[in-house]
Amino acid sequence: MYSPLYFLAALGAGGLSVSFFLMLMFWIPHPGQPIPVFEDWVLAFQSGSVGTQIAIIVALTGVAFFVFNHIRLLVINYRLLGEFKKTSEYQEFVKSPLQTQELAAPLATAMTVNTGFIVGALFVPHLWSVVEYLFPLAMIAFLAIGVWSIRLYARLYSHAMSGHINIGGTPSFAQVLPAFTFAMVSVGLAAPAAMSHTPWVVGVSLAFSTFFAVAAIIIAVLKTAMALSHMLTKGVEESALPTLWIWVPILTVLAITFMRQDHGVSHTLELGVAGQWLTPLLIVVSAQVFVLLLGAFAMHNHQYLQKVWRGDVKGAPVFALICPGVALSVSLHFLINKGFVAAGLVSKFGIAYSVLNVLPLVVMIVTIIVFMRLTRNFAQERASLALHEHALGS
Repeated sequence: MYSPLYFLAALGAGGLSVSFFLMLMFWIPHPGQPIPVFEDWVLAFQSGSVGTQIAIIVALTGVAFFVFNHIRLLVINYRLLGEFKKTSEYQEFVKSPLQTQELAAPLATAMTVNTGFIVGALFVPHLWSVVEYLFPLAMIAFLAIGVWSIRLYARLYSHAMSGHINIGGTPSFAQVLPAFTFAMVSVGLAAPAAMSHTPWVVGVSLAFSTFFAVAAIIIAVLKTAMALSHMLTKGVEESALPTLWIWVPILTVLAITFMRQDHGVSHTLELGVAGQWLTPLLIVVSAQVFVLLLGAFAMHNHQYLQKVWRGDVKGAPVFALICPGVALSVSLHFLINKGFVAAGLVSKFGIAYSVLNVLPLVVMIVTIIVFMRLTRNFAQERASLALHEHALGS
């Protein structure tokens, strides 16, 4: 049976494109706007050193490659989901706790809007001159995805409250997935708060992004507590192990949401002084490392990570491992640049800065290797299924 969790493959590809984008964001100048645009990297490439030029080429290639794979995997999954909805298995699917998995579709689609904005900024000349007109359109897109997500979760919640299914104490953190979806919608809605100079756009951005961030926090905390209590008493199955790291991307996305909101309140609305983000970012990264360690301890009993590295683990749930790798790499970039550098503890482009940047790059490279192996397995599974269906048809 098809699983909507395969949308996490598309999500992972989109997240990796963001990791490459951050290389440009933090390593080349972009005066006049909060993110690098086409004109910025062109100027940096023309006037920069050979090292700068190589970094720009690698970053742009990485963005383009993983955005392409994001779209490709998204289209494949929408087609498979459409076929799945026509089957009797789907009717059973929506009557079970597994229907939570369908929230992976809006989660990956929200990433599409984010990557679309990145591609536009990097590859469309003079886009920033009309960006104020694009922010309302982006918010409408994210709100539409948010409404879609709420409807899917409302269906699940309604079934649970009527007693038809049990989504209480579960042997995994699968029921935390809706929180990740709401958090992704929230960070998208918060982008105009950080980048727009129009007060009403910032205000709307703050209001709606806060709503989805609060919804994400409530669901994540409640479902984590319920599931953790169950797993600590009854254990966890191997297929559920990837869910143990779901808090890692949630923390990254929420941290960026609140940083964007803080920028809008401080700079555009001028309602406060820009906060120092060193301590909050240290808390986020510390929490992520702690979650990763706890999950790794549980996975060690099954030799799970070794199996994943060898490519022995197949199926949709394993794609949940890509998001934590992307999230940790992104968080480390922000900690280094918005934490250590902003606080004056590290000089930008100094020796310490270069050494620290090895960390997010290593995490990103390892994540890319795992992603490529998992997508290869996904392609093999689809080919095997197609041959099986063809044999049945003949």
